[in-house]
Amino acid sequence: MTRIKVCGLMNPEDIRLCVSAGVHALGFVVEYPHEVPWNLDRKTAGELMSCVPPFISRVIVVGDDPREVMCLTELLRPNGVQLHGNEPLAVTADLAGAIKEHGVQVIKALRFSVETGRCFSTDQDPVDAARQIEDTGVDAIVLDSVSETRAGGTGQCIDWGTACKIREVLNIPVILAGGLHSGNVGRAIASVNPYGVDVIGGVEHPVGRKDPGKLLAFTRAVFDAHTCSPYVTP
Repeated sequence: MTRIKVCGLMNPEDIRLCVSAGVHALGFVVEYPHEVPWNLDRKTAGELMSCVPPFISRVIVVGDDPREVMCLTELLRPNGVQLHGNEPLAVTADLAGAIKEHGVQVIKALRFSVETGRCFSTDQDPVDAARQIEDTGVDAIVLDSVSETRAGGTGQCIDWGTACKIREVLNIPVILAGGLHSGNVGRAIASVNPYGVDVIGGVEHPVGRKDPGKLLAFTRAVFDAHTCSPYVTP
Protein backbone atom coordinates (compact mmCIF):
# COMPACT_ATOMS: atom_id res chain seq x y z
CA MET A 1 0.00 0.00 0.00
CA THR A 2 1.48 3.34 -1.05
CA ARG A 3 1.75 5.66 1.94
CA ILE A 4 0.32 9.17 1.71
CA LYS A 5 1.97 12.30 3.11
CA VAL A 6 0.21 15.64 2.88
CA CYS A 7 2.54 18.57 3.38
CA GLY A 8 2.13 22.23 4.24
CA LEU A 9 -0.35 21.92 7.11
CA MET A 10 -1.15 25.33 8.58
CA ASN A 11 -4.31 24.97 10.67
CA PRO A 12 -6.10 22.43 12.90
CA GLU A 13 -9.07 22.09 10.55
CA ASP A 14 -6.87 20.78 7.74
CA ILE A 15 -5.17 18.37 10.13
CA ARG A 16 -8.56 16.89 11.05
CA LEU A 17 -9.50 16.71 7.37
CA CYS A 18 -6.33 14.79 6.51
CA VAL A 19 -6.78 12.37 9.38
CA SER A 20 -10.38 11.62 8.41
CA ALA A 21 -9.28 11.05 4.80
CA GLY A 22 -6.83 8.33 5.81
CA VAL A 23 -3.55 10.22 5.36
CA HIS A 24 -0.56 8.48 6.94
CA ALA A 25 1.83 11.39 7.51
CA LEU A 26 1.51 15.16 7.89
CA GLY A 27 4.24 17.59 6.91
CA PHE A 28 4.92 20.91 8.63
CA VAL A 29 7.27 23.37 6.92
CA VAL A 30 9.16 24.99 9.79
CA GLU A 31 11.39 28.06 9.48
CA TYR A 32 12.42 26.98 6.00
CA PRO A 33 15.28 29.16 4.72
CA HIS A 34 13.64 29.88 1.35
CA GLU A 35 10.39 31.70 0.65
CA VAL A 36 7.42 29.32 0.41
CA PRO A 37 3.77 29.97 1.30
CA TRP A 38 3.58 27.25 3.96
CA ASN A 39 6.34 28.39 6.32
CA LEU A 40 5.61 28.23 10.05
CA ASP A 41 7.51 29.55 13.04
CA ARG A 42 8.50 26.95 15.60
CA LYS A 43 5.87 27.99 18.14
CA THR A 44 3.00 27.66 15.66
CA ALA A 45 4.41 24.39 14.35
CA GLY A 46 4.55 22.96 17.87
CA GLU A 47 0.95 23.95 18.57
CA LEU A 48 -0.27 22.38 15.34
CA MET A 49 1.75 19.20 15.78
CA SER A 50 0.17 18.70 19.19
CA CYS A 51 -3.18 18.35 17.37
CA VAL A 52 -2.02 15.27 15.45
CA PRO A 53 -3.50 12.07 16.93
CA PRO A 54 -1.56 8.85 17.59
CA PHE A 55 -0.57 6.61 14.67
CA ILE A 56 -0.23 9.59 12.29
CA SER A 57 3.40 10.54 11.60
CA ARG A 58 4.49 14.14 12.15
CA VAL A 59 7.24 15.27 9.77
CA ILE A 60 9.01 18.62 9.88
CA VAL A 61 10.35 19.98 6.60
CA VAL A 62 13.52 21.99 7.17
CA GLY A 63 16.73 22.85 5.42
CA ASP A 64 20.30 24.08 5.15
CA ASP A 65 21.50 25.22 8.61
CA PRO A 66 22.50 22.11 10.63
CA ARG A 67 22.27 23.92 13.96
CA GLU A 68 18.73 25.07 13.27
CA VAL A 69 17.75 21.62 12.02
CA MET A 70 18.95 20.03 15.25
CA CYS A 71 17.35 22.73 17.38
CA LEU A 72 13.98 22.20 15.70
CA THR A 73 14.32 18.43 15.97
CA GLU A 74 14.99 18.57 19.69
CA LEU A 75 12.28 21.16 20.32
CA LEU A 76 9.45 19.72 18.24
CA ARG A 77 10.20 16.00 18.62
CA PRO A 78 8.72 14.90 15.29
CA ASN A 79 8.54 11.36 13.99
CA GLY A 80 10.55 12.37 10.96
CA VAL A 81 12.77 15.18 9.69
CA GLN A 82 12.73 15.96 5.97
CA LEU A 83 15.91 17.68 4.83
CA HIS A 84 14.67 19.70 1.88
CA GLY A 85 17.44 22.18 1.38
CA ASN A 86 20.89 22.30 -0.20
CA GLU A 87 22.62 20.16 2.40
CA PRO A 88 25.93 18.72 1.11
CA LEU A 89 26.41 14.97 1.45
CA ALA A 90 28.78 15.31 4.40
CA VAL A 91 26.31 17.55 6.23
CA THR A 92 23.46 15.18 5.44
CA ALA A 93 25.45 12.27 6.87
CA ASP A 94 26.26 14.19 10.06
CA LEU A 95 22.65 15.27 10.47
CA ALA A 96 21.31 11.79 9.81
CA GLY A 97 23.47 10.37 12.58
CA ALA A 98 22.64 13.13 15.05
CA ILE A 99 18.90 13.12 14.34
CA LYS A 100 18.66 9.34 14.64
CA GLU A 101 20.18 9.54 18.11
CA HIS A 102 16.90 11.21 19.11
CA GLY A 103 14.87 8.29 17.74
CA VAL A 104 13.75 10.35 14.74
CA GLN A 105 13.87 9.13 11.14
CA VAL A 106 15.48 11.17 8.36
CA ILE A 107 14.22 11.81 4.82
CA LYS A 108 16.40 13.61 2.29
CA ALA A 109 15.10 15.35 -0.81
CA LEU A 110 16.66 14.86 -4.22
CA ARG A 111 15.27 17.71 -6.28
CA PHE A 112 15.02 18.11 -10.02
CA SER A 113 14.94 21.45 -11.83
CA VAL A 114 11.70 22.07 -13.73
CA GLU A 115 13.69 24.23 -16.14
CA THR A 116 16.32 21.64 -17.08
CA GLY A 117 15.02 18.32 -15.75
CA ARG A 118 18.43 17.73 -14.17
CA CYS A 119 19.39 17.28 -10.55
CA PHE A 120 19.16 20.68 -8.92
CA SER A 121 22.49 22.54 -8.60
CA THR A 122 24.49 19.70 -10.19
CA ASP A 123 24.87 17.87 -13.49
CA GLN A 124 25.32 14.58 -11.66
CA ASP A 125 23.56 11.46 -12.94
CA PRO A 126 20.35 11.18 -10.88
CA VAL A 127 20.81 7.50 -10.05
CA ASP A 128 24.35 8.16 -8.82
CA ALA A 129 23.11 11.15 -6.82
CA ALA A 130 20.41 9.00 -5.19
CA ARG A 131 22.91 6.27 -4.33
CA GLN A 132 25.19 8.80 -2.67
CA ILE A 133 22.29 10.12 -0.61
CA GLU A 134 21.48 6.55 0.45
CA ASP A 135 25.08 6.13 1.59
CA THR A 136 24.68 9.04 4.05
CA GLY A 137 22.49 6.82 6.23
CA VAL A 138 19.12 8.50 5.73
CA ASP A 139 15.99 6.39 6.12
CA ALA A 140 14.24 7.44 2.90
CA ILE A 141 14.56 9.72 -0.10
CA VAL A 142 11.92 12.01 -1.57
CA LEU A 143 12.07 12.95 -5.24
CA ASP A 144 10.70 16.43 -5.87
CA SER A 145 10.80 19.30 -8.33
CA VAL A 146 12.24 22.75 -7.78
CA SER A 147 12.11 25.89 -9.90
CA GLU A 148 14.04 29.12 -10.04
CA THR A 149 11.23 30.80 -8.09
CA ARG A 150 9.97 28.02 -5.80
CA ALA A 151 12.07 25.70 -3.62
CA GLY A 152 9.17 23.27 -3.34
CA GLY A 153 5.50 22.96 -4.16
CA THR A 154 6.13 23.83 -7.80
CA GLY A 155 3.14 21.91 -9.14
CA GLN A 156 5.44 20.36 -11.77
CA CYS A 157 6.10 16.63 -12.10
CA ILE A 158 9.54 15.12 -12.26
CA ASP A 159 10.36 12.46 -14.85
CA TRP A 160 8.70 9.27 -13.63
CA GLY A 161 11.02 7.09 -15.70
CA THR A 162 14.00 8.50 -13.81
CA ALA A 163 12.13 8.05 -10.54
CA CYS A 164 11.50 4.39 -11.39
CA LYS A 165 15.19 3.80 -12.13
CA ILE A 166 16.11 5.31 -8.76
CA ARG A 167 13.51 3.22 -6.93
CA GLU A 168 14.84 0.03 -8.57
CA VAL A 169 18.41 0.50 -7.35
CA LEU A 170 17.93 1.86 -3.83
CA ASN A 171 17.46 -0.20 -0.69
CA ILE A 172 15.65 2.59 1.18
CA PRO A 173 12.08 3.78 0.58
CA VAL A 174 11.52 6.19 -2.30
CA ILE A 175 8.79 8.81 -1.90
CA LEU A 176 7.47 10.52 -5.01
CA ALA A 177 6.54 14.22 -4.94
CA GLY A 178 6.22 17.01 -7.47
CA GLY A 179 3.03 17.98 -9.26
CA LEU A 180 0.86 15.14 -7.99
CA HIS A 181 -2.93 15.43 -7.88
CA SER A 182 -5.94 13.15 -8.05
CA GLY A 183 -5.83 13.02 -11.84
CA ASN A 184 -2.29 11.66 -12.13
CA VAL A 185 -1.35 9.97 -8.85
CA GLY A 186 -2.76 6.61 -9.94
CA ARG A 187 -0.60 6.65 -13.07
CA ALA A 188 2.38 7.80 -11.01
CA ILE A 189 2.00 4.84 -8.66
CA ALA A 190 1.65 2.44 -11.59
CA SER A 191 4.77 3.91 -13.24
CA VAL A 192 7.08 4.25 -10.25
CA ASN A 193 5.68 1.98 -7.52
CA PRO A 194 6.97 4.32 -4.80
CA TYR A 195 6.86 3.60 -1.09
CA GLY A 196 4.90 6.80 -0.64
CA VAL A 197 3.54 9.89 -2.37
CA ASP A 198 3.87 13.43 -1.07
CA VAL A 199 1.40 16.14 -2.07
CA ILE A 200 0.87 19.80 -1.24
CA GLY A 201 -0.48 22.12 -3.94
CA GLY A 202 -2.44 19.35 -5.64
CA VAL A 203 -4.89 19.19 -2.72
CA GLU A 204 -5.18 22.92 -2.03
CA HIS A 205 -7.51 25.80 -2.87
CA PRO A 206 -6.54 28.48 -2.10
CA VAL A 207 -2.83 28.11 -1.38
CA GLY A 208 -2.35 27.18 2.25
CA ARG A 209 -5.79 25.61 2.70
CA LYS A 210 -6.55 21.99 1.95
CA ASP A 211 -9.59 21.54 -0.29
CA PRO A 212 -11.85 18.73 1.01
CA GLY A 213 -12.90 17.60 -2.45
CA LYS A 214 -9.36 17.58 -3.85
CA LEU A 215 -7.96 15.83 -0.79
CA LEU A 216 -10.60 13.10 -0.74
CA ALA A 217 -10.22 12.58 -4.49
CA PHE A 218 -6.45 12.25 -4.06
CA THR A 219 -6.59 9.70 -1.25
CA ARG A 220 -9.30 7.76 -3.08
CA ALA A 221 -7.12 7.64 -6.20
CA VAL A 222 -4.22 6.24 -4.17
CA PHE A 223 -6.41 3.63 -2.52
CA ASP A 224 -8.01 2.74 -5.86
CA ALA A 225 -4.55 2.22 -7.33
CA HIS A 226 -4.27 -0.72 -4.94
CA THR A 227 -7.92 -1.82 -5.38
CA CYS A 228 -8.49 -1.43 -1.67
CA SER A 229 -9.88 1.11 0.77
CA PRO A 230 -8.16 2.66 3.83
CA TYR A 231 -10.37 0.50 6.03
CA VAL A 232 -9.36 -2.87 4.55
CA THR A 233 -6.04 -4.49 5.30
CA PRO A 234 -4.30 -5.26 1.99
